[in-house]
Amino acid sequence: MKAVYGEYGLCRSNVMEWRKRFLERCELLEEDVRPGQAHRVITPEMVAEGNTLVLNNRRITVDEIHQLLGISVGITHTIMNFRKVCAQLFRHQLTAEH
Repeated sequence: MKAVYGEYGLCRSNVMEWRKRFLERCELLEEDVRPGQAHRVITPEMVAEGNTLVLNNRRITVDEIHQLLGISVGITHTIMNFRKVCAQLFRHQLTAEH
């Protein structure tokens, strides 16, 4: 393969991995495990728990919420539907209950 493809050819370990997967009848590349940060699923229960934290303590910070729920600050802003206005956090859509 090196003679045909030169530096663009696959290394031996990749060829052996593909051979092994072919013999196991694995056809979809989407099944590959990819390195990186694990993804957390944002559930309605997590959103409800965040809302409960805010309702119980109106002075709670986003940093405190993210530490208590174990999610990132950006995701905390997203699931809580908050944005910063005049150095305070307000909901995008104000309702009678909030």
